[in-house]
Amino acid sequence: MRPTLPAAGTRRPQSSRDRDRFVGFAFAAADLLLETDSMGTILFSAGARCHLTRGEVGTLVGSNLLDVVAPSDRKYVHVLFKRIQEKARIKPARVVFQAIDGQKFPALLGGCRLDSCPGSLFLTVLLASGPRNSAAGTAPVGELMDEHAFNSILEERIHSARERGLDQGLTLLLVDGFQAMVQAMPEGAAEEVKEGIDAYLRGLSVDGDSVGQLAGDRYGIVHAADIDGREVQGHITQIIQAAGGALPGGIRSWTMDMTDDRLDAADAARALVYTVQAFASAQGGEFTISSLEDGANRMMADAVERIGRLRATIENKDFFVVYQPIVDMETQAVHHLEALTRVDGMNSPAAFIAFAEDVGLIYDFDLLLTQTVLDTLNSHRREPNLPDVAINLSAKTLMSPIFLKQFQSVVEPYGDLRRKLLIEVTETVVVTDIARLNEVLQKLRQSGYRICLDDVGAGSTSFQSLYGIQADYAKIDGQFVRGAVENPRDMAMLRSMVDVCRQLGMILIGEQVEEPVHAQLLADLKVPLAQGFLFSRPSRDFAYFAKDWTKVRGGGKVLWKS
Repeated sequence: MRPTLPAAGTRRPQSSRDRDRFVGFAFAAADLLLETDSMGTILFSAGARCHLTRGEVGTLVGSNLLDVVAPSDRKYVHVLFKRIQEKARIKPARVVFQAIDGQKFPALLGGCRLDSCPGSLFLTVLLASGPRNSAAGTAPVGELMDEHAFNSILEERIHSARERGLDQGLTLLLVDGFQAMVQAMPEGAAEEVKEGIDAYLRGLSVDGDSVGQLAGDRYGIVHAADIDGREVQGHITQIIQAAGGALPGGIRSWTMDMTDDRLDAADAARALVYTVQAFASAQGGEFTISSLEDGANRMMADAVERIGRLRATIENKDFFVVYQPIVDMETQAVHHLEALTRVDGMNSPAAFIAFAEDVGLIYDFDLLLTQTVLDTLNSHRREPNLPDVAINLSAKTLMSPIFLKQFQSVVEPYGDLRRKLLIEVTETVVVTDIARLNEVLQKLRQSGYRICLDDVGAGSTSFQSLYGIQADYAKIDGQFVRGAVENPRDMAMLRSMVDVCRQLGMILIGEQVEEPVHAQLLADLKVPLAQGFLFSRPSRDFAYFAKDWTKVRGGGKVLWKS
């Protein structure tokens, strides 16, 4: 059913001169100008037809604006009309129109009302060339973005607001018990509530496309600074009540000014995205109805502080690299080394790396690590047994659109030494586009780099990654190596992974080999390479491994039967 457009008062006649003057100004930035009455009936039209009619643009007069809007966006346009009457003017927002032949196309719809013309609304339509956020991915027509797409657009909006001096804010909205409520409602009423809330939030958002449903009961909206969180809560309550719904929980919101200049634009984006991610994934605790504002403020403050420390660590190079050998199981000789990061004051680098990925600084760190390892190789280049070195690069780094170019600029000055590098892909973040990641890795392989998949069988490095990525090495997660000694289920998993990797042509590496029984297990399974404390703990002494390592450590002792 087409929504009824809100009334705007009684319309009075308008002089042709005033109208022509307004048309002249409007067409400085529009393809089509429309005047409608309070019900959306088109009273005047001028400009391009925009595929909305087969005849002259004037033939639109008498029809209703909603008839040329895609059905999925009609409630949304109804919200925009209401906002024109409340605010007197709205900036152009993205709307999907429906051409006379049924084809849908995006356009920017702006509007205003004039006190001199009560009862009339003046609308401008500017054709859009394509999806505004195609790089980040957009939601299907009429739907809100998911968390990933919203975080991408959030970064863009923050940079845009800073660069153009726009006064914008971010609101996180928690509608507690929303999913339980809609599941209990009749199907038609549930759809009415969901569509009504989606349309309302789109109407508030910048350009009509800056809102995401981050989880079942959680939303994020980038909007003009004059939006009041309590007003939003009240409108959503009205939408729910109008459809006969009863929300078991409450509604809370947290709003932040995105133009706060305590952080530069890049770090402000990182801190906000980190806070949004925490809000989307939280299960109570910091982000409950009673603690949303306090929890969000604490999370944001913590993110700002940690980003500052992380940036200082990167800029000041306040980290060091240790090396651990990957050993040939047959000869006990070093096959290659893995470069591992250590940060002063941290027992484990895992939290450091995970946070760097969450806030988008892992890219800078990974390139700096690459340069650091190459500097070490260069300082020992005259050693007769200079080993190859595996560097850990995050999948998030590898999938950056500028990675290959930047990586090449880092390694090129080192000449042939760069061939000593192996690239070990870490997947602490979930990779949603395996094909894209594989495309980057194959370009690296074509340039002479060998690729190793880390932690196969654990976390995000699943069998899907094995089948979707062509690699030279696969590193079996240590929990299966240790667990298989006593647990038949782990042994079955280990045998399966070994078999799959072997069939895919990957050379296997067993991790976390700490006792001779672990080494013997790998030898029995014909796994050719291994890594762990049984052979050596990580060491900063690169030269130690660049010598005849088996003699230095007193090699020749039989630890397992090959």
